[in-house]
Amino acid sequence: MWMSNLYVVVDPRNADRNSLNDIASAIAETGATVLAIDEQNHVIEAIAPTDAIATIRAMDGVAYVRGSFSYFKEAAQGAA
Repeated sequence: MWMSNLYVVVDPRNADRNSLNDIASAIAETGATVLAIDEQNHVIEAIAPTDAIATIRAMDGVAYVRGSFSYFKEAAQGAA
């Protein structure tokens, strides 16, 4: 499975008033792992399946998604 390290910039004035924690939870629901939340700069750092990037970009409150590194991760043994 292809994975990407991402920086997700959140618009603090988004129309739905989604907080950083709300958006981080939504990002985690895509199968991503949230690594850090920078409240001062409104940035979430995460590792996500590459095919989830389009979903993350389309989330209300997300202003910008920047991939910093992509790599292939072998499936865990015994996983379908």
